[in-house]
Amino acid sequence: MGGLVETVRQARPELEVPEAFAATLDARLASARAAWRDVDLDPERFATHLAARLAPPVASLEQLHVEDLYLACACLDALPQAIAAFDRTCSAGIDLALGAAGVGASELARVRRHVRDRLLAATDGAPPRLASYAGKGSLGSWVRIHAMREAQRLFAQGAPR
Repeated sequence: MGGLVETVRQARPELEVPEAFAATLDARLASARAAWRDVDLDPERFATHLAARLAPPVASLEQLHVEDLYLACACLDALPQAIAAFDRTCSAGIDLALGAAGVGASELARVRRHVRDRLLAATDGAPPRLASYAGKGSLGSWVRIHAMREAQRLFAQGAPR
């Protein structure tokens, strides 16, 4: 797995990535794989995904929710186990956010599906919204905020509450 640092360097040549970063990267990848045991994401793919979210100076990964980034990356690759894990961990938060946004019980399933589709599927040539998750906060919180904003956007367009 030591080659993952080289993958990060190749993906982001403008970043200065110290050798010590390798141990941190390996440990956080192991933690992510343990958190999402059923999700088998290629480590090189994940390193490339992670590299896109790093900000200088690159010394550690402490500021990022690496485990959540791992799940998001696997969802973007449409791995069925990742989608199932996303649904298990994020659906309740989506429902809470939609309820707080004023989505009525009669519309909840439809709006939840809409939010989930916007998060996980490319639309109108744009990547899935989940691609913009940077890992700076928890995935659950990020999804709830997105759900709230999406509900507000729908209501602004005249969708029923």
